[in-house]
Amino acid sequence: MRPRGIVGIIGLVLAGLVSAAAAQTQINIAAVTNPDFVHTKSAFWFKECVEKAAPGKLAVTVHHSAALGSETQVLQQIQLGTTQMSVCTTGPIEAFVPEIKALEMPFVFPSYEAADKVLDGPIGRELARKFEKSGFVALAFLDNGFRNVTNAKRPVKTPEDLKGLKIRTMEAPTHLAIWRAIGANPTPMAWPIFTQLQQGVIDGQENPIAVIHAAKLVEAGQKHLTLTRHVYSALVFVANKAFIDGLPAEQRKTVADCAVSAALQGRRFIRDNEARQLNELKALGMQVEENPDLSAFRKATEPVIASASGEVKKLVEQIQQAVK
Repeated sequence: MRPRGIVGIIGLVLAGLVSAAAAQTQINIAAVTNPDFVHTKSAFWFKECVEKAAPGKLAVTVHHSAALGSETQVLQQIQLGTTQMSVCTTGPIEAFVPEIKALEMPFVFPSYEAADKVLDGPIGRELARKFEKSGFVALAFLDNGFRNVTNAKRPVKTPEDLKGLKIRTMEAPTHLAIWRAIGANPTPMAWPIFTQLQQGVIDGQENPIAVIHAAKLVEAGQKHLTLTRHVYSALVFVANKAFIDGLPAEQRKTVADCAVSAALQGRRFIRDNEARQLNELKALGMQVEENPDLSAFRKATEPVIASASGEVKKLVEQIQQAVK
């Protein structure tokens, strides 16, 4: 065979490889947590599902441990289309989708079953539609568990015990309002916060059992845990709307179905492991107040719910009616 012929064949092979690569759509999905957390686990479950369902057509890269920045920064990137997806806590979404505040209100969900009923039903679908005006798609809801407070200073049974303590919160107005109402000194801060806790920059923080366990916060000096379960910590598979709309119908369905599948795996992971994780925290020396004065916490935070207005107030009332 003449050299020119060989060159031609090589050229055709390379062209075919380039064409195949071009046909594969890349999905970048971000999480601020490391691989031990449900956010990142769910992103990897999504990747596994998508690449199995659409081999050679969709490729997913998971960026974890805040590699692409804070949740607020990732949401900005998704709006711009430079990142396609995230498994994100609802708190920072408030700045983009104000109606999400309804999920952040204190003590509105009495149980996981109640939260599932709301988010998998008409209220969840209505809330998901609110994302679209900001250029997002809410593909599926999952959760991180119910939020509880830890601190390095003292046991906490009532709101009075938290007076003056610097408590790290998410960068979300509703969470700041909750802790101001309780009487603490809320300090908004992006995750991770291990070093700040270890150095005493903040006295405590509030997160679900799964996060407290995975982040090894007892090693950062968080000796006291109080099971307040004050806020249901929802997570969302959120995506860029233009990106999702631009996918072929079959791929769009694959992405949506895999987000739901991964979200359900995430829910099971949180619920199946919560009791074990709590026992392990106790074994590590964390002192747990399992019966705080929840009526006092509810009363202290009533003004936060009362401050809701417009669409948020309507959604809160719908949730309260649905979970009765």
